[in-house]
This record gives sequence, structure tokens and C-alpha cells, in this order.
Amino acid sequence: MNAVTQRLPATVEQLPEAQAFLKSWIEQAGLDPRLGGRLALALEEVFVNVCHYAYPPGQPGEIELRILPDAERFVLDVLDDGQPFDPTDLPEPDLAATLEQRTVGGLGWFLVRQMVTELSCRREQGRNLVSLIMCQPADEDERTPDAARG
Repeated sequence: MNAVTQRLPATVEQLPEAQAFLKSWIEQAGLDPRLGGRLALALEEVFVNVCHYAYPPGQPGEIELRILPDAERFVLDVLDDGQPFDPTDLPEPDLAATLEQRTVGGLGWFLVRQMVTELSCRREQGRNLVSLIMCQPADEDERTPDAARG
């Protein structure tokens, strides 16, 4: 299947539009709904981060969503023209530390890494490109919730 794209203003108010776009393609691609929910949560975190941090205050920006679904994997690319940023450079949060001991920031990207099968971040043609990848389980038993297995 060919890639489909949607461009939106980089404002938090556009998040429901981004989520609706993703949801429609998750359903069309037949992605497991649990995996789709995890992907939607990852998109929310990345989208909000772009809205808050990619562009200088008062400078409007844009987010492009690009979806490449196929039978084995569902790829959601989030692209922006904002400041260069690579979340893979962030240190892992100290989850054992108390709330008072933790530094601010970094938990969102930790969450994103936990939600998707693969996370790829790079700068390409002057744009930030975050690829959120979900792989479909090959075995039908892996798609069935544990409680339903009996």
C-alpha cells in the first residue's frame, strides 16, 4: 500500500484530528486494536512534544503524518521542520528514584519507546523524522487476549 499523509498546524488543538487520521488507517489496515491504542498513545506524546518544543514561540509550524501500512508492520512517521532534536540522546529516566529525586522531562519519550515495537528518530532533508513502528503478531494466538484463551 502507498503512503498516505496529512499535514496539520503544530498546535495541540489539532491532536484530535491527528488521532482520527491515525484511527481510520489503523482500522483500514486491520492492526490489532490493542496495538493501535498503544500507537495512538505514542502519537499523542510525540505530537504534543512537537507542538510545545519544535518551533520558537509565536512561530507557526506544521506537522506531517505519514502512514505506511502493510501486513507485517504499520509505520507512522511524524515529521516537522522545527529545531533539530533527537530523543534517543535523552538519558533513560531513573524509575527507581523518588518523585523528588527525578529530573523533569524524559518520561514521555521513555513511554513512547515502551509503546511501540520500534522507534527511529533522525534528521532528514532538514526535518525531524520520528518513525513509530508497530509489528503485527504473525501467530493468531498472539492477537488473542490472555483471558480469552481460557
